[in-house]
This record gives sequence, structure tokens and C-alpha cells, in this order.
Amino acid sequence: MKFDRVLDLFFQSKCPICNRSTPDYLCVYCTKPLIACRSEQFCETKLPIPLFCWGVYDDALKRAIGTCKYQNQPKIATYLGQQMGQTWQTDRDALLLKKLTVVPIPMHPEKQKQRGFNQAELLARGFCDITNMPCKPELLVRTKNTKPQMQTKSKEERRQNLDQAFVSPKQKVKYPVLLVDDIYTSGATIESAILALTAQQIKVGAILVLARTSLHDR
Repeated sequence: MKFDRVLDLFFQSKCPICNRSTPDYLCVYCTKPLIACRSEQFCETKLPIPLFCWGVYDDALKRAIGTCKYQNQPKIATYLGQQMGQTWQTDRDALLLKKLTVVPIPMHPEKQKQRGFNQAELLARGFCDITNMPCKPELLVRTKNTKPQMQTKSKEERRQNLDQAFVSPKQKVKYPVLLVDDIYTSGATIESAILALTAQQIKVGAILVLARTSLHDR
């Protein structure tokens, strides 16, 4: 029995967020606060297009996103995407949207080359692992190398920053699109993506984001 415990300790991995030893991907000390960051209201139905938001961009979730993006931990995005998928499958408003094509918000090729991955696409693929929806990142291309929206100071600056930032190649799409992104600030990124898709007669049925900033951050 003691030998088995020693083996368990030896083969445990390190939590990518806090570096504690853990038998799971994330340790319990990081998992519990992450789950606590979930939004009380998953769907905002009062908007023209339903917006689903998994959590609030604060505390543990903010730390997890930062670790993923800036400390080269892409698996965190896949894990969080799976959490989004599990929430989706138990939400009444989400279940009304039965057939969707998942499209992640793309990064500019230069930025993606620097980072090595697009966290929105990994979120989308983790989400699709759970929901079995088709993931079609090729439906949206980022042509403008914009600065991060969190660095802009006003709504107008955010809109100008993302003006004509995306294009959508001409393709036939069977189902409406579910746009997926990591952080929702003012909605300017999503708005620009929707304009690119609708220009090609591609309908956007809903929006799904991992985290939404608080009102004073927008």
C-alpha cells in the first residue's frame, strides 16, 4: 500500500496554473475557484443574437487565461472549452439551438506564429469534443493585425481597431454559425466578425465566449 502511494506521487503531473502536484490535469485548488467563476446567467437572450458567457473575467479565470496565452499552456484552453461544452449541454436556452457550425475568432497569422496557437480555436475544439458540433475555423480569416482590445481606451477606438479586420471566404454553410472567443469586452471583435460572415450570406445564430469583462472594464 505504501509503495502504491509512492508510485502515485511519482507519476503525478504538475498543475499548469499553480505548479502543485496533481493526479488530474488541474489541481483541486485551481479547479474549484475556476468553477466558482461561472456566470449565474449563461445566456443573454435580450441581445439581437444570443450571447452565451461561461464566466466572469476575474480572479481564477483571468489567471487561467493568462497562463494559457502567455506561459505556453494551450491545453488549458482545450480544458476550458470542454467545460463550456458541458455547461452548454445542460442549458435550456442553448439546447434550443440544435444545429450550429462552430467558428472560432481567428488570430492574425503573425500573432499566431508568435504564440504558437489560437486559444479561441482550442476553446472551440474542446467545446466540440463535448457537443459533437462541426468546427470550421476556415470560415473566418483575420486580415488586419490589430492591437489587443484590452489596450484600447474607448468603444470608438475598439471599433476603429477592428474595422474590416476579418474576411470570410465564399463557402456554403449548412447550419448557422456559433462564434467562439475567449474574452468579450465591448463586443467590437464579435461585431466585426459578424459583418464579415453576413457579407457572404452566412448566418450567425449565437455567440459563445469563455469570459466577459465587468462593466467598468469595458
